[in-house]
Amino acid sequence: DTKVVESGHGDGVYINTSGIGLIPAGVDLRPERVTPGDVVMVSGAIGVHGVAIMSERENLRFETGIESDCAALGGLVDAMLSVTPDLHVLRDPTRGGLAASLNEIAAA
Repeated sequence: DTKVVESGHGDGVYINTSGIGLIPAGVDLRPERVTPGDVVMVSGAIGVHGVAIMSERENLRFETGIESDCAALGGLVDAMLSVTPDLHVLRDPTRGGLAASLNEIAAA
């Protein structure tokens, strides 16, 4: 993940993380495997993370609390693969949202 900030606004602490893992044998998660008729599943409400970040950046307040839905996804992925290793593709649409992820997959 990278951050682009306005000049003079980069004096805070930025933490960058990376994940490394192994894809189990027999699992092929390339977007080229997607075919017409495949089902698109989401694991939560769309846009929550983006609204949470935007509201903090812009000091927006709402009558209800909005919190980022960031979470480790390893357990969820393991659970899905235990049901079927024939998943076609997985994406975390945090950057760009669902539309950008679907466009990337369609282009592949």
